Amino acid sequence: MDQIQIGKFIAECRKRKNMTQSQLAELLNTTNKSVSKWENGICLPDASLYEPLCDILCITINELFAGQKINNEDYQRIADANLMQMLKYKLYQLSDKSIAFADFDNALNKIAEVTTTLKQFGSKEAAVDYLTKETGLQIEECSTAYDFYMNMFRTN
Repeated sequence: MDQIQIGKFIAECRKRKNMTQSQLAELLNTTNKSVSKWENGICLPDASLYEPLCDILCITINELFAGQKINNEDYQRIADANLMQMLKYKLYQLSDKSIAFADFDNALNKIAEVTTTLKQFGSKEAAVDYLTKETGLQIEECSTAYDFYMNMFRTN
């Protein structure tokens, strides 16, 4: 979910409807300054405005979050990507926000990548051996890291 792309898309759709920011704001019972902030990628509209905004602009919520019109062939893939991005953003909102969202998102992606890689090994020993060779860390550190990652995503 790219706020800047979403903002540009809102502006593009609004202009296609021959509306000013003030006119759109009035229809949504908000201010033109709010609309300006959305269109400049400073923030997203309040969640309560997603549906009426999409109705006014004749777009789907999925297209809003994608920041583009979506053809039928790509719809499900983009819907899934938007859902994952929203879940990551909600998780970020629960964090202490000590790092930027982009860094948080990259960290989540790396954790998923490492966990997927570790699950491909037939045993803990093989995975720890791989980690030791790849990182140059001691066996104990790699064993602890392995346990951490595997426990984090354990399913019962």
